[in-house]
Amino acid sequence: MKRKKEKTTILFVNKNSQTLKPIQVTTRVILHWKKFVGLFVIIFLSLLAAVAYLIFANAEQKLMSAALLQKIHSIHYSVASQNDTSALREKFTKIDTELSAINGYLKARGIRTNIPQAEGGEADHDIVSADEISDFYIKYLDRISYNISYTPLGLPYAGKITSTFGHRENPFDGNGIETHKGLDISGPVGSPVKAMAKGEVEFAGEKGGFGNCIILKHGNGFETLYGHLSKILVKPGQKINIGEEIGRIGSTGRSTGPHLHYEVHKNGKKINPQSFLTLK
Repeated sequence: MKRKKEKTTILFVNKNSQTLKPIQVTTRVILHWKKFVGLFVIIFLSLLAAVAYLIFANAEQKLMSAALLQKIHSIHYSVASQNDTSALREKFTKIDTELSAINGYLKARGIRTNIPQAEGGEADHDIVSADEISDFYIKYLDRISYNISYTPLGLPYAGKITSTFGHRENPFDGNGIETHKGLDISGPVGSPVKAMAKGEVEFAGEKGGFGNCIILKHGNGFETLYGHLSKILVKPGQKINIGEEIGRIGSTGRSTGPHLHYEVHKNGKKINPQSFLTLK
């Protein structure tokens, strides 16, 4: 015969004690309430742990997915870089050819451009990284840029060359041969004369048959001389930039008419300026 469960009646009374709300609870629950509360707490904590695990597992899965995606991108980039290696090598080979040509032009004028050495000792055909190659060429171009900026190239005035470097007849009476150590460039009095390279004014004033004269000192052992000026616009010690106006054409000193006498010196020796009219 099934035993009938014993029950206990609990009365809930409100403040004015007018309403009674009886509730019947199994006596066993009353006697062992601590066990039931403990069981409830265990169940609650288990559910809380399960929820936390699911949240953590989801976050970890997202991190793993992101890491995998990044690795896929890295592999794709690596493959793409390998595929572009031949094209990259071809482009740098063309750059090498042009730089070698420019370097040859400078060497022909007595200027030696030191090519910076790549670090690490890799062979020429090994392309390590675009950044490393770029750094190499930046250093090389900086050296070439320096050499070109301090090398007198071109004409200080875009006029007609009336007398070249070398031997010529005496322009005053036609008797005898004299050595002309520069170029004569005709132009109207007052026409601007410009510096052909960076440098510093070494001399600015009257100098014998050159009349009003300017001498600029450049790098790499170069100097330039500008004679027969009507006006001098610079002072000794002044720093000069390429293309800066330094004087005006005139006919001072030993001159038969308005023109510019222009000389190029290399390590104290007077050389033919026509070798420096173009880079090639």
